[in-house]
Amino acid sequence: MIIPSIDISEGRAVQLRRGRELVLEGGDPLERLAEFRLAGEVAVIDLDAARGTGDNQSVIRQMVRRARCRVGGGIRSVTAAREWLDAGAEKVIIGTAATPEFCAQLPAERVIAAVDAEEGHVVVEGWERSTGVGVLDKIRELAPSVGGFLFTQVEHEGGMAGFDSEMVAAAIEVAGAARVTAAGGIATASDIAELDAMGADAQVGMALYSERMTLGEAIAAP
Repeated sequence: MIIPSIDISEGRAVQLRRGRELVLEGGDPLERLAEFRLAGEVAVIDLDAARGTGDNQSVIRQMVRRARCRVGGGIRSVTAAREWLDAGAEKVIIGTAATPEFCAQLPAERVIAAVDAEEGHVVVEGWERSTGVGVLDKIRELAPSVGGFLFTQVEHEGGMAGFDSEMVAAAIEVAGAARVTAAGGIATASDIAELDAMGADAQVGMALYSERMTLGEAIAAP
């Protein structure tokens, strides 16, 4: 399944390479949502909140009322997570704050743990700090407490040059019943089909924004 991604900074949809380099601006997030909602769930990521430089709550609150959104970026308290669920978010994506104790206070089926990895190790705080923790160890630890994982290969993010399928397969194995959504480097319908055959969903941004792949191709790929 395809999960289109809308990353927001300063009220605009953007696409970054490796979470740092601005590659393109995607325009009005609400316009993007009107397009992407045809796929089903849409991932909405508040980049400013993730970095602690502000937030985009106003526009995201409009978005969760218009479509099925999984919301992430800077959600670091149980209260904040519950507020997003109450506001209409389908699911919340928890990254830096994700621990078994934190996630256990929320309905597991509505929690996605973001496990962002650079060279196999978890990075947090908007991908600015490496924890030194192995990504598979983190997934194994959180699997009993969440309904899914967002596994982003940061070194491939925004590159549209492919991804490490062996690492995704390993993540799926240790995640157990929790569904894995892979992100980073996914560029073609064939990539989505490959992930679907493995038992994972694909979160895609750059390939859609750059029109390397159409939304119709992405939806039909599985």
